[in-house]
Amino acid sequence: MISFPFLYEDELLYSAFARYHQCSGNENPKHSVEDIYGVKTVCASTTIPANLQMLCQRLPQTKINNPSFFIDKHTMLPYYAPFLQKDRYRELERVMSEDNGISIFMKLGRVASNIKSNEYLKYCYKCVTEEIKTNGEAFWHRTHQGEGVKICPKHKTWLIDSVVRYSERKHKQEFVPIELGLNVRESIKDVITNNAYEHYLFIAEQTYYLLNNKIEPLELKKLQKYYVAKVQEMGMTSVQGRIRWKELISSFSKYYGEELLQSLSCYVESGEDTWLHKLLRKPEICCHPLRHILFLGFLGETVPKIVNQIETVSYSSFGDGPWICLNKAAEHFQKPVVTSCDITRDYKTGHPIGTFSCSCGFVFSRKGPDKTNEDRYKIGRIKEFGRVWEDKLAELAQKKLSLRKMAKLLGVDPKTIKRNLNRRVDEQINITLNDNTIKFKNYRSEWAILLKNNVGKTITELRAISPRLFIWLYRNDREWLKDNYPLSEQRNIPLNGLLRVNWKKRDEEIAMKVETIVYTILSEKDNLTRVTRNEIGRRLGKLAWFLKYLDRLPKTLVIVNKSIETVEKFQIRRIKNVVRELRKTNASIKEWQVIRAAGLKKEFAESLKEVITNEIHSYPTKEEHTYVEDISV
Repeated sequence: MISFPFLYEDELLYSAFARYHQCSGNENPKHSVEDIYGVKTVCASTTIPANLQMLCQRLPQTKINNPSFFIDKHTMLPYYAPFLQKDRYRELERVMSEDNGISIFMKLGRVASNIKSNEYLKYCYKCVTEEIKTNGEAFWHRTHQGEGVKICPKHKTWLIDSVVRYSERKHKQEFVPIELGLNVRESIKDVITNNAYEHYLFIAEQTYYLLNNKIEPLELKKLQKYYVAKVQEMGMTSVQGRIRWKELISSFSKYYGEELLQSLSCYVESGEDTWLHKLLRKPEICCHPLRHILFLGFLGETVPKIVNQIETVSYSSFGDGPWICLNKAAEHFQKPVVTSCDITRDYKTGHPIGTFSCSCGFVFSRKGPDKTNEDRYKIGRIKEFGRVWEDKLAELAQKKLSLRKMAKLLGVDPKTIKRNLNRRVDEQINITLNDNTIKFKNYRSEWAILLKNNVGKTITELRAISPRLFIWLYRNDREWLKDNYPLSEQRNIPLNGLLRVNWKKRDEEIAMKVETIVYTILSEKDNLTRVTRNEIGRRLGKLAWFLKYLDRLPKTLVIVNKSIETVEKFQIRRIKNVVRELRKTNASIKEWQVIRAAGLKKEFAESLKEVITNEIHSYPTKEEHTYVEDISV
């Protein structure tokens, strides 16, 4: 090509091809395709084109004449880039540059996604008006074609569906300029600011940023770590860091509203395998960028923030250690020397409680989480003063300082000083007089008399008779007290009720239910499920119980072991099911149709190739349409 149109910012490469065709004078679109690629067989792709190396070879030599420039500036691949694995992203760049692009949508994960592409290309009427006035022509914007984008991020107006289909089945080599795609029948919506509008505007702005800022893949594990840290900051995890899924899903649905999420194919139903679970539990699985954007909006974050913070983000209710020691008697007071922080949960409020233990023996706690830097200098409760603090107290006591002065120097109140001084005096008196032996002897003798006079009574009844005696022994002579409990009658109390269960009868009942469940699983035609122990347990409604006591159910165990499917056996059942379904509508069946419909991975497709071939060429019988594997006990 001698002349190729100037490319505008945020313009689709498809749009430039359409303008070239309009200006070239070619009546047949195939002639324009041949001008662009050198062959007539390349199809027009609206957002993710391929064969870009062929295009560059046809263009004049300039600094922008390379596939990377077109991919980054004029295709939709940058929209997906941050949320892909690095090797997958590089492979997609290669395919778009060198291949014909047949596998692009498969590698993007779009084939398996239930978020479908727009039916028609979209445009903003204000953008079109301005561009025609300024440039004499308008163009298709990349940002307007993103899934979930319904508002122009520049003019804040609703987008309009054109008459040009996103994916054309009949005229695959036709490039349509925006002027010929305007939908004159579509009315312009009034801008009404509400929650839905604000959410759609956020989606449009984040989509624009993704497309117009070069962002390398962020690594899915780092993304998951970032999201989990932000969920922890919102207080939707346990003290141990486990996500409270019911609360999270409920809050997410309430934030956006069911209607908006349903319209975007992003509604999260209750369960354990939603796209939110995949986002936060399974970083190796790619999710659609729209879902990342929605979750960022819920967290109060943006794409620029996640790019800048992803390497440093972390979360702890009390920050990352080491923590500062708040022992005023220590030389390292208010210095970060504490390396031990034990976090527990307040049973009343559910808030985390951090217990900090310093090497100086000072142990203190406070209720979290820490929200400001000043919170790090607060003590909720002192649990142990430690040797350093007590030595300092003894030193100050010898100087005859007032209680108030000592309290100020040691960081406590005067009553605490008085209590600890009295305790030290008591300890000294006890050591000097050595009357503990007499006291212990008297209490033990009293307990022995109590036992003799109340033969047959339980420890609870004895405690009620003399609570003072029991409490003193429990606090001061606990081991001796335990050795001198009353002799109680050994009761044959079954542990957890297991001895009362008729396991033989239960085995027969469960075995019949398992047979029915296995039969049901194998009878299902849609959404086939592999027969596993876990699946059987789930359908019984007693998964944990079923797995725990399966060894007590010998008959059930035989049926389960005989019924469970290996992965290969399950794949063969999927192949058979797919072939039976395809025969209902197709006169001839191709291997690739079976592989795609069955969702087989590459390794299974190769190892089961003979099975696929045999199933395709086997003669279909009436029995095949009602076939269910026979289960025999």
